[in-house]
Amino acid sequence: MPVLLMTILMSGLGFGLVLPGFLFVAKNLGASSVVATTIIGLFAVGNFIAAPLWGRLSDRFGRKPILIFSLLGQTLSYVLLAFAEDLWLMAIARLLNGVTSGNLSVAMAYVTDITPPEKRAGGMGLIGGAISLGFIVGPALGGVLSGADASQASLFLPSLVAAAICALTAIAGIIFLRESLTDEQRLSHASAAAEESGFAATRRVFRNGALARMVVCGLLVYVAMSQFETVFPIWSEARFGWGPREVGFIFTYLGCLVGFVQGVMVGRLVPRFGEGRLVTFGLLCYPLGLIIMTQAPVWQVMMLGITFTAGGGALFITTMTSLVSGQAGPQERGLVMGVYQSGSWMGRSFGPPLAGLIFDLVGPNGPLYAACVILVPALALVAAIRSRTDEARAPKPL
Repeated sequence: MPVLLMTILMSGLGFGLVLPGFLFVAKNLGASSVVATTIIGLFAVGNFIAAPLWGRLSDRFGRKPILIFSLLGQTLSYVLLAFAEDLWLMAIARLLNGVTSGNLSVAMAYVTDITPPEKRAGGMGLIGGAISLGFIVGPALGGVLSGADASQASLFLPSLVAAAICALTAIAGIIFLRESLTDEQRLSHASAAAEESGFAATRRVFRNGALARMVVCGLLVYVAMSQFETVFPIWSEARFGWGPREVGFIFTYLGCLVGFVQGVMVGRLVPRFGEGRLVTFGLLCYPLGLIIMTQAPVWQVMMLGITFTAGGGALFITTMTSLVSGQAGPQERGLVMGVYQSGSWMGRSFGPPLAGLIFDLVGPNGPLYAACVILVPALALVAAIRSRTDEARAPKPL
C-alpha cells in the first residue's frame, strides 16, 4: 500500500502542476471560453474511453504493468504540452494525458484486492487523500511556474516538471511496487474477460440496478463538479481579478481540505454514520457551497463556499466509490470500477464545454447555478440507492 499511495500521489502532483495556468494559456492562444474549456474537457474524454479498458487489462495482466505503462504515457503527454504552441497540439496532449491517466480505476482495484470489505472505505479514502496531497504541492508550484498574471501564463516549466515526476514515479513503481494479483487470479480474470468484454461487459454491469443508478448518479455529479472546477480560473479573474498564482494557491487549499476529508475523516465517519448517509450529506453540501460563492462580495466569503463545496465533494466521491466497489465480485472488480470511473469521466467531458458556453451566454455565475440544478436529479438517485441498499440489508422474514 505505501508504494501504491506514493505512485498515486506523484501522479496527482503532475496533474496539479499544469492546472492553474492551463485555461489562461489556451485563451492567450486565441481560444474562446467554450473552446478553452472544451480542450480541458478532452482529459475527461480520454479517461472515459480508457478507464474500462485499463480496468479489464489489469484484471487480465495484473495491476502493476498497467500502472507503469500509463505513467510512461503521462510522461509523453506532458512533454508534448510543454512544447505546444497552438491549440491543436494542446488538445492532442490533453487527450493523451486523459487516456493514460485512466489508471485511477486500476489503483482502486488494487486497493480492493488487498483490503477486507470492512476497511475498503478507508482504503479508498487513502487513495483519494494521496491524490489530494499531490494537489497540495502541485497547484501551488504550478501557479508560481505558470506566471504572475493571466496575460503572461505559460505551461512550459510546469509541464516539464510534471513529465519528470511521472517518469521518476514509473521507475519507482517498476522497482518497488508489488503485484496484487496472483497468477491464478489473473488466469481466472482472463477467463472471465474472454467470455465478455467491451460494450457487452458494460451492459452486464448495467443489468445490476443498483450499479446502474450509481453510475448515472456519478455521471451527473461529475458534470456539476467539472463545471465549477473548470471555470474557476476565469470565474475568479472575472470576480476578483485573479491570475494563475492565486488560482494555484486556491487549488492547494482544496487539495488540503479534500485530502483531510478523504484520508482522515471518511475512515472514521463511515463506521458511525454509514456510507449512505455520508453520500447524501456530501451531495447536499456541494450546492450550498456553490450558492455561497455566487453571492460572495469578497474572496474571504468565497472561501467559505469553497470549503463546503470541496468538503462535500470529497465526502461524496469516496463513499460512493466504496458503495460501488461493494457491488462487484472479486473477478470483475476492475471492470466494475472502470465502468463507474468511465461514467464519471463522461460527466467530466460534458461539464467543461457546458461551463464555457454558459459562462459566455449568462455570465460568470451561470455555470455555478447550472451545477446546482444538475445535482437535483442526482439527489433523487441517491435516495433511491439508499432505499435499495437499506432494503437489501434488512433481515428477511423466515
